[in-house]
Amino acid sequence: MNEAGFSRQQAFSWARGRYDEAGIQPAREIMALYCSACEAEEFLFAPQELSAKQTEVFRDLVNRRCNHEPLQHLLQEMYFGTFRLISNPDVFIVRPETEYLVELALRNKEARKAELAADLCAGSGAIALTLARELPLAQVFMVEISEKALAVARRNLERYPDLAKRISAKCADVADPGLWAERAGEFNLIVSNPPYVPPGTITQPEALKDPPLALWGGGDDGLKIPKETVTQAFRLLEKDGIFAMEHDPTQGELLCQFAVEIGFSSVRTQQDLSGRPRYLLAQK
Repeated sequence: MNEAGFSRQQAFSWARGRYDEAGIQPAREIMALYCSACEAEEFLFAPQELSAKQTEVFRDLVNRRCNHEPLQHLLQEMYFGTFRLISNPDVFIVRPETEYLVELALRNKEARKAELAADLCAGSGAIALTLARELPLAQVFMVEISEKALAVARRNLERYPDLAKRISAKCADVADPGLWAERAGEFNLIVSNPPYVPPGTITQPEALKDPPLALWGGGDDGLKIPKETVTQAFRLLEKDGIFAMEHDPTQGELLCQFAVEIGFSSVRTQQDLSGRPRYLLAQK
């Protein structure tokens, strides 16, 4: 590397070349990596030239991204709606599909009245935080099996102390028959994005950087954990309680059948914004 650092124009020209070689569309990523290298909150206020040290950091970030390390891991943050969350390899990277899941759940008028809500397989705590914000009278419970992921979730809750006061976090298996035993049959709303990926169906390198515990649903069809989640939701919900869960597009029909078999009513599959059957919506 030259003794002098990159100018902004040089930085972008070099990074675009590396992205092209890697087959990655830069979009706004280069701006985010540039800001990270010089510790600027916004690109508008980033310096026109990087120091030699900042250039070294920038080059390292771009090279790591072009080796398909997720952008969120490089920036150590991710966004879920307006929430700015910590991101690292210990926790699942939130996606827009899950934001839409929460939106669908909260479109239900009865769900908007919820006083007791839960986030099953909570990961980063993104759903729990959103429920606490959108349901100002509700107590929100969240459960996550991974201690490492739950540690990240607790740090995310610390960023939003006013909401965290109404959120209880627990490390446990979603299939635990004694989960929140004293509250079983009392929850008004449950939302979940459980591990559901069928084996061998992920090819995108970035997606494979998510924790295995957060990805694979178990069994030949990926339905083991989703079915356990549906079963737990039925146990926890009150009569007329609302359940919303994200799933793989191949699993919708089987999950609807299973939900009906264990006692849910008004069961349906909802498409995501790309037209894929992605969400199970049910009422007890």
